Amino acid sequence: MKKVIIIMSAIVMIAAYNSKGADRMEGGYAGTKDQGHDEVVYNFLKHFSYEQYYWAYDFQFTSINNSRVDAMDFAIFAGHGNQWFISTTSGGVNLATAGNTSNKGYGDWNCEFIAFESCDVVPSPLEQADWWSNWVKDGAVFDGLHQACGFRTLSWQSTDQDITDYYGSAIHSGYGVWQSWFDAINNEGRGDELGACVMNPTCQFDTHASFVADPAPGDQRLHIWYQY
Repeated sequence: MKKVIIIMSAIVMIAAYNSKGADRMEGGYAGTKDQGHDEVVYNFLKHFSYEQYYWAYDFQFTSINNSRVDAMDFAIFAGHGNQWFISTTSGGVNLATAGNTSNKGYGDWNCEFIAFESCDVVPSPLEQADWWSNWVKDGAVFDGLHQACGFRTLSWQSTDQDITDYYGSAIHSGYGVWQSWFDAINNEGRGDELGACVMNPTCQFDTHASFVADPAPGDQRLHIWYQY
């Protein structure tokens, strides 16, 4: 059994706690066209009546994210990655600067949750002492976003599709967002695959069906759970 620990950085103390209830929208984005990432994405989406299922292009995460990633309540990406970086069919997206367009980051329009089935995208304090600022600084992607889930280690293509299948089922069943991510890795991943999830501290008990109000503009608090 993999363990989890918690780190929290309190930067700005502003939050709202109203619950929401409505139909949810899901979208998935595959980073390559010939390595099975489309299947990895679909194995999550098939548990929902999803709205978007696309090959991943940079603009979906940057200049028109309000019509793509940020139009969804829950977005998932599968493809190659690195710390705060994802590779797409048109190049790649630096998540530390993806909000430097008129569409801003994620959450100012709609998105609450995003998951990255990719290597290394969400570093923990074990990889980066400053694990938080590239998520919440000006021009980054936390702009009302509740949670981002991914790996702090390599993720393996031999298990990716099983992890997203388990994850989609758990999310559809109403389990916690980051908690289900770790459960999926524990049950379907390799022993050397370790997850990490960053979130506004008010949002750590969110589910896809029931979540608190968006963090207030300028709230740069961030909380991390990671496996070790």
